[in-house]
Amino acid sequence: MQAVKRTHVGAAPWGVAALVVVVVLIAIIMAGRTRTMDTNPAALASQLSATSALLIEADSGRVLFAKNADRRLPPASLTKLMTVLLAMEAVDDGRAKLVDRVVVSRRAASTGGSRVWIDAGERFTLEQLLESAMIASANDSAVAVAEHLAGSEEAFVRRMSRRAQKLGMDGTVFVNATGLPQDAASREGYTTARDMACLAREVLRHPAVLEWSRVQSKVFRTHPAFVMSNTNQLVGSYRGCDGLKTGHTDTAGYHLVATARSGGVRLICVVMQAQSRESAASQAARLLDYGYRIVGAAADVKVLPDRASAGDLERVI
Repeated sequence: MQAVKRTHVGAAPWGVAALVVVVVLIAIIMAGRTRTMDTNPAALASQLSATSALLIEADSGRVLFAKNADRRLPPASLTKLMTVLLAMEAVDDGRAKLVDRVVVSRRAASTGGSRVWIDAGERFTLEQLLESAMIASANDSAVAVAEHLAGSEEAFVRRMSRRAQKLGMDGTVFVNATGLPQDAASREGYTTARDMACLAREVLRHPAVLEWSRVQSKVFRTHPAFVMSNTNQLVGSYRGCDGLKTGHTDTAGYHLVATARSGGVRLICVVMQAQSRESAASQAARLLDYGYRIVGAAADVKVLPDRASAGDLERVI
């Protein structure tokens, strides 16, 4: 009995060592599988319930992930990215100044949906109105900006259409400056995730826009008091996220164009027709996580010229 006991005790360390080796091997195999899953676009697509999505590297324009990127959907308030872009280009060209005083019309003041409750006859700077359009997605501010720059919203929409064509946004039609649904007798606007990524990339050429879109909350005015809250849930919760724009209508669902900068790399992701604002934010965060895992890898993707059109944003991976 003693001999048997000594043999058993002596063999135990070898058994433990063998078990440790097996556990380590399993861990290595599982880690490899996890890394593969983390950079597997098919696996990511299965985790995204939004109708369409796109992820690009902002500086180069290379596409890192796409799901139904050319599906045409109502743009909702993503429309305001074009409204803001045209305003910033007018400022750059000297046709407007951020300190311009904008007189609010009755039409602008009566615009429904998301708003900052500006009244007809009130005066705000162009910057205040653009900032409220980016932070609070203010429809009344967007109409006031359009009227100030073009004389009427209809004339401004024609400018929006021309700019979209110049950018190569072939899957987009704008019908107003806000993205609000039209009445039954009017045609509805539409856009695609690919076109929105192209538009966002152009908007980011204007640093002031990020100064607005990164703000979580801000007082719009004190009399009467109104505090704007950012509709982008990733701002303040996702590291490096400093924009960009949300959108929602009953027909469109919930959209989010999000951008983040980390390690010197800026990504832009578009999520369209998610089921809720929280779902859109969650899926955008998942896309950004995915992008930062693979952005340093040697991917077989097209590198775009500095000023790329939406047609150039073609997935080649």
